[in-house]
Amino acid sequence: MTTLLTAVFGVFDRLDPFSQGLRAEYFPNTTWTAPVTAVRRDVRPSTTSFWLDGLLPEFSVRWTGALVVFTPGTYTLATRSDDGSSVFVDGRPIVDNSGRHGEQLATGTMTLSRGLHDLRVSYFQDGGEARMELLWARDGAPLTPVPSWALRERRASTLARVVPSIALSVTFRAVQLLWVALLVVSVLAVIFTRMKRALERVDLWRAMRWILAGSLALDVAGLWWGLPGVWVAIETMPSEVLYGWAMRFSNGWFEAYPPLQYYLLALASGPLMLAQSLGWVNLLTSTGLTLLIVIYRCVSVILAAATVAATALVAVRVWNRRAALFAAATVSLMVPFVYYAKTANVDVPYLSFFAMSLVFYVRLLQEGRLRDYVWFAVCATASICTKDQAYALYVTVPFVAVWELWRVNHDAGIAHPLWRAIVDRRLWAAAATAVLFYALCCNFLFNMSGFLAHVKSIVDAAGAYRLYEPTWDGRWQLLVVTIKLVVISMGWPLFVVALAGVVIGGLSPRARRATVWLTLMIPAYYFAVINVVLYNYDRFMMPVCLVFAVFAGVAVDAFVSSGTAMRRWAWVPVAGVFAYSILYAAVVDVLMIGDSRYAAQDWMRAHIASSDTVAVTELHEYLPTRDNYLDIRTADDLERYRPDFFVLNADYANSAPPGSEWARLIAGVKSGQLGYQRVERFRSPSPWPWLPAMHPDLVGPRLEALGFTTVRNINPTIEIFARERHAPPTGVNP
Repeated sequence: MTTLLTAVFGVFDRLDPFSQGLRAEYFPNTTWTAPVTAVRRDVRPSTTSFWLDGLLPEFSVRWTGALVVFTPGTYTLATRSDDGSSVFVDGRPIVDNSGRHGEQLATGTMTLSRGLHDLRVSYFQDGGEARMELLWARDGAPLTPVPSWALRERRASTLARVVPSIALSVTFRAVQLLWVALLVVSVLAVIFTRMKRALERVDLWRAMRWILAGSLALDVAGLWWGLPGVWVAIETMPSEVLYGWAMRFSNGWFEAYPPLQYYLLALASGPLMLAQSLGWVNLLTSTGLTLLIVIYRCVSVILAAATVAATALVAVRVWNRRAALFAAATVSLMVPFVYYAKTANVDVPYLSFFAMSLVFYVRLLQEGRLRDYVWFAVCATASICTKDQAYALYVTVPFVAVWELWRVNHDAGIAHPLWRAIVDRRLWAAAATAVLFYALCCNFLFNMSGFLAHVKSIVDAAGAYRLYEPTWDGRWQLLVVTIKLVVISMGWPLFVVALAGVVIGGLSPRARRATVWLTLMIPAYYFAVINVVLYNYDRFMMPVCLVFAVFAGVAVDAFVSSGTAMRRWAWVPVAGVFAYSILYAAVVDVLMIGDSRYAAQDWMRAHIASSDTVAVTELHEYLPTRDNYLDIRTADDLERYRPDFFVLNADYANSAPPGSEWARLIAGVKSGQLGYQRVERFRSPSPWPWLPAMHPDLVGPRLEALGFTTVRNINPTIEIFARERHAPPTGVNP
């Protein structure tokens, strides 16, 4: 019904002679003189409406139309822009915010009568950040964005002629907002219903709902970590999604990751983005951007739940129901999984699609139905369209599928040559589905240039991050680090259990084939990606840990199902393993909630005045949140600017190359040779220090120069130094 209403109102809106918005002309230079690149109707002048079709880093735009005024009075008009902007009303210059500059507010005042007034707004962007907002206020009230209903593409002779148009546009936008909101709710309902039905079909729902609830509790705790600041490395930010939306994800648009994540986040935040375009909310504020990040993180929470459910569905196919429950519990307790389930990174979304693809992978190997091949292709392609490196998880799949098709015929006594399996319609249907879905997702039709630019960016980045040399010794060191990352991601008890499960599955006639085909993905992934780029992080190992989680469930079930004499006591070590693993994973949440930077921020607010200069020498996401840090890199910089305070992430500082200017700066500050003394030190202790073999990057000293886990950034050691005359008499927090 809402779809029909939206379509009907859309037709009326298109036919409206006084349609909402302004006529926008975009120019590929900063002087409004080059041939127009695009002419369109923008609902309102705003950063989120920019048609950046190849115009960055330099472009200009001119909006023209009419301003609707119902209540006469003295009006203040304003622009907040990064680079120059101006406003003319009835041909008179009202706002002059010209020049090349950072974000700046300029205002102007005039008396406006009831009716419609000619409006012209100009803006140019000359590199750097792009920002433009048109605001107004009446009779000294606070400035607010000019609502979209007050902007008309054409001027009518009387106000009465545009009142029906305003009513139509407001109603149409309200219907649009309702339609998008219902679409989001419908998608969530479909995900939950499908997940529930899939688990019910294998009689897993009643038990799995408790595991899902526990996993959800772990994943939601600390969801607000760092907000409204930015503490999560390479988290998908609202600016990236809003920019993609403004570009229609076309016209050369690309980001560091493939586009599917950005589509999902745009859909999830669709109601708010639509409300922003209508002028009902302003997302370009700290509160608005924080709300968007929370929504993005909730998408990861939902997909994390889907990952846990999919892991159970894989394990029940490989082994049985009880193994499925333990496999689901295992994947929910992976340390990087608990961390990334509450961030807006691409890591849990691509892992979720990978887990879903494994469900259909096992089904197609066991039953060989066409629909399983097709759905496997959809889910696998979705994983690759979320994070490129996922392709390596599937490099062996075509060979396995061909072999299995040939084997089934051979076992049935059908003497088909191997080439008959290669031309099987199920394989070609899956291949066609994957190619078509990939082309649609990457928008080949309207954004081939953006796709090629993305491919180039990841090829260039692959060499830029290399940590090990392409020698036998370098590759051996990489392999050792990789094994260590898997162990500390799962915790050593579950890792040992998982290895036992692989052995048990390989020895079992009923699970041998599935065990081989699933575990074969691990070396394929390693050699197709990790051994090529020659670096590794814990987030890269999450698909490997997920496969191992399936076999952890196999091992636990085999253990508790052993001989009668042992069965009475078998649950004791199993309970011990999972009790340990819950505490092992929960450290992530406890330390995120009690992150040292919260205490550091409180101290800074109490002891550092807004006029004091605070210097830093590293990435801001690893530091307490503050708006006006001074970035320095050398001791000479410190001497030149003489900041009042110096804030250091002591863990990250260990990565400074010995003998570098950066290392000399850090050593000089710490030793006091540069005229600073430490006044405070913050790092929250481990919540249960008695637990053995804890994750070394969560509770360890973090003295290594290289870090291979993202959780190393949780609860960092923050040291605050003051120039000696500023040192407060509070002493040092040990």
